[in-house]
Amino acid sequence: MNCPIDVHVLRHGAPRVLLVHGLEDGWASWRELAGQLPSGWGVAALDLPWRAGNDYRWRQSATPSQWLRAGLDLLGEPVDAVVAHSFGANAALGLMAAGDRAIGAAAALICPLYRPPTAEVTWRMLDRSHHTFVENIREGVRARLGPRAARTDVEVLDGMLAKAVDRVGPLGLLATFDQFVASADLPLHAVEQPTMILAGGADPVLSTATAERLAERIPRATLRTHQDFDHYCHIRQPARVAELLGGFLGTLPVLGPAFKPVLKPVLKNARAQE
Repeated sequence: MNCPIDVHVLRHGAPRVLLVHGLEDGWASWRELAGQLPSGWGVAALDLPWRAGNDYRWRQSATPSQWLRAGLDLLGEPVDAVVAHSFGANAALGLMAAGDRAIGAAAALICPLYRPPTAEVTWRMLDRSHHTFVENIREGVRARLGPRAARTDVEVLDGMLAKAVDRVGPLGLLATFDQFVASADLPLHAVEQPTMILAGGADPVLSTATAERLAERIPRATLRTHQDFDHYCHIRQPARVAELLGGFLGTLPVLGPAFKPVLKPVLKNARAQE
């Protein structure tokens, strides 16, 4: 298949961590977080077909997990761990549930999309997903603008947000809803990697209760939650997220002593469930 994927090496080193972005995002959104990770780690980020501004034709060629697998093949050397956000986290989870070892020895999934098997797919669910999707696209623009959002004229900002929603359109919603619905049928019991699931109390996409249900289905899952995290916590609070990533990956014997970072104090408001 034609492969519109780019690899960006942010830092050489070992062990190797791969960063996987979400829908309508891109590799550059990881820059701040990557800078907060332990200096010895090698860090690379993929720019995948569902990047911001895409036309969604990639859906005709392969599944998100297959596209991610193609990106892993482009790296040229195996990764030790994957850190993936939202739509990208589901692509990674699909590979893990299929037993694909290319994903590395461990994974951290930031705000993945998840439908519990008991949640019936209905028109009401689609309506809720549509509303949440639109608000999430708008919030993603605000997150990437950072402090500039507060300095931008209200009417100008509203125009930017409306334009972003119109540009993404129904195809973006359908791609997201497909991943959300399919997540209930993944054979999560087959996931072998130690997996951290990161969720936030301010995230409208993945509630902490739903994150708990997801963690229960993955044999070696660790749930980390923070009441102030939203869906874009890796952009808005990169130092806190990097601290949690370092704490998780640095305690895994399977990754060896090279993953041991110099850790900051544990977040007071963070909650762990294993």
